[in-house]
Amino acid sequence: MAEPKKKSSGAATKRKILEATLECLRVNGIVGTSARAIAGIGDFNQALIFYHFGSVNDAVIQAVGLMTEHQRDRYRDRLAEADDLAGIVEIARDLREEDAKTGSISMLTQAFAGAQGNPEQGKQLYAQLEEWTEVVAEGIDRSIGGTPAASMVSSEHLAFGLSALFVGMELLTAMDPERAPTDELLEEFGDLANMLQTLLASPLVQSLANASTDNKADK
Repeated sequence: MAEPKKKSSGAATKRKILEATLECLRVNGIVGTSARAIAGIGDFNQALIFYHFGSVNDAVIQAVGLMTEHQRDRYRDRLAEADDLAGIVEIARDLREEDAKTGSISMLTQAFAGAQGNPEQGKQLYAQLEEWTEVVAEGIDRSIGGTPAASMVSSEHLAFGLSALFVGMELLTAMDPERAPTDELLEEFGDLANMLQTLLASPLVQSLANASTDNKADK
């Protein structure tokens, strides 16, 4: 009976380290995320970080993975409520407000900033972003599926662009929150989404989509 207890204790310790790592990223940024700082936040010996993860970088990667797993499911559930592009923008605005309170996007952007110049770490963190973009792509597919746009654009590419936009907005907003027009921009996106939704249903777009499909077939 002792062995399962040890495994449970080890899992709990790893979880505690990962949560402390995320909090350190949120409070101190990537520059201030060190073994000592993480251990101070979690109130444990910093040697445990190296014992369980090997390095601070690996702890950061796995911590982002833990957060991504939670956020991915949360985003998927919320985006499932949207049935058009305007709905996606509205939900995205709500999610961003929630994320601003928890600091989840801030943690992600700080981890990305720390991966600059470290190709291997960058690849592993990029894989975490891909999980987010897959969820966004699912929402886009539901919104434009059956419309002419579905044959003209890639939902994966659009999802990547939206994810990159949110990461970039977070980085810039953190520099000067009072000057960054983030909320205004998202409100304007909502208006544009409504206009685009109307445009997608027009005969003109249908004819353009048919022409695009014919051209691809000829090639």
